[in-house]
Amino acid sequence: MATLNLKQVAYNQASFSDSLKGLARSVYEQYPTFDEEVSDEAKLELNAGYQLRFAENNPKIDQRFIVKDNAYLPVDKLAFESHKGEKYHRTTANIMSYTPQAFGALRQSNPQLHSLIKAERDSVSKYCSNRLADLKKAIRAIKNEGVARVRGATKMFAETVKDTMSGLKKKCANAKARGDESANEKQLVLAISEFNRKWLV
Repeated sequence: MATLNLKQVAYNQASFSDSLKGLARSVYEQYPTFDEEVSDEAKLELNAGYQLRFAENNPKIDQRFIVKDNAYLPVDKLAFESHKGEKYHRTTANIMSYTPQAFGALRQSNPQLHSLIKAERDSVSKYCSNRLADLKKAIRAIKNEGVARVRGATKMFAETVKDTMSGLKKKCANAKARGDESANEKQLVLAISEFNRKWLV
């Protein structure tokens, strides 16, 4: 196994970071509140770009199918083009062209197609969401440049104990509501009372 060149890794990482910062700054100059609110128009343009990159990274999504007896059968390009019946060319652009409502409706109108593109559509959506989050984070960092970070007051340990015990009561009640037989509220109250008797001396 070749030895990893950490110096090159560091250089590439730093280059990527600088590039992202530069892109974030250009967006911030045009959209000062981008990290708080993104217009539908801007999100549409960004997603189009994110989807292009996703398609480059995931070429296997691009696949052709012919439909026989309601089944989607994968075929090569030649068989696809010569097929005279129903067929479907799955691409990143195609699977993301459905509105959420239209895609949901496929579950009833065409369950085979729905299952054929659902996993890929979910992957594209997650990728786009993560890249948008990255951009917002980079813009937020630019906005906070030179701003002194104020830390909140450290909670007293006694207060931590009190909040923990209160939280246990709520968690026990929720667990009991879910049918958890081990969630014994009466026993917990007695245990907390005994703990406080020893603790609050």
